[in-house]
Amino acid sequence: MTNQLSTIVQRPWNYCNFLRDERRLSVVEVESAVEVGLVRAARLMQAVLRSAFEGRL
Repeated sequence: MTNQLSTIVQRPWNYCNFLRDERRLSVVEVESAVEVGLVRAARLMQAVLRSAFEGRL
């Protein structure tokens, strides 16, 4: 009986751990996307400034 109860309790707990790990993965993906966006924004800003100083804007 104790083993069955332990199994019943463990299943939802494992699912909670899985969801926590998925959330952590999502946060990592968001952080990565933000990093890529910041690098792209910096490059675009440099391109705009270069064009402005060269009188092409």
